[in-house]
Amino acid sequence: MRIAIVEDEHLAARELEKMLLAIRPDKIEIKAHLENVEQAVQYLSGHKLDLIFMDVHLGDGNSFEIFNRLDLTTPVIFTTAYDQYAIQAFKQCSVDYLLKPMDFEDVEAAITKFETMFHEKESLDFSALQTSLNSLMTGDQYQERFMVSRGDRLSSLEVEKVAYFMADGKALYLFGFDGNRYLFDGTLTSLESKLNPKRFFRINRKFMVSYQAIEDMHYYSKNRIKLNLKPNHAECIDAIVSQDRCTEFKKWLNQ
Repeated sequence: MRIAIVEDEHLAARELEKMLLAIRPDKIEIKAHLENVEQAVQYLSGHKLDLIFMDVHLGDGNSFEIFNRLDLTTPVIFTTAYDQYAIQAFKQCSVDYLLKPMDFEDVEAAITKFETMFHEKESLDFSALQTSLNSLMTGDQYQERFMVSRGDRLSSLEVEKVAYFMADGKALYLFGFDGNRYLFDGTLTSLESKLNPKRFFRINRKFMVSYQAIEDMHYYSKNRIKLNLKPNHAECIDAIVSQDRCTEFKKWLNQ
């Protein structure tokens, strides 16, 4: 597996190389360390690779400039110092992202994902990724008000007044801090890119909760966490952080 690392921090590049060689000692070959856009353009235009690890911000510019100058379709795993709210942009268009500082488990999971996805090379939509990043950087990404209905009445609630969302079959409900439950036109999946992930977290397939709505919590089992939400409704019995989301949930609480 021929890999190039595009990273302007020398120590970060070396640390990543050590992790990669430890993960697949007999399968990975690091072909180049490239420190900036110019070096990357020159090298990538004349060498074939299987995978690129690429920092978003380089010393001489944004790494997406590389794709403006080259017809590059090599799979990319982005590395970024952005906080979690940047993640949705990268999820849509790249193999994966790694949030700095990177740990061994995250790098290993990214390599495994690449191996699963790319038995053969595929083209990636970097123009869409650039658009997503631009939207992110201008701060235009997150929805501030939500049109909801209760009976035959329509309302528009500001995001600060939203406690949590709950999916119930094909319906989605918004629960406000005012104690009311409103019907909302959408899905939890579509909301993930519209809500600020510093404020909201999807704890399972059914619930997306606001940090301010968490009254207290306790371990429900060894690998799950039960939340007590406010306002409290009968449906909140299912507000349990799923096992596969617990690690990220703890990171979210600790940011």
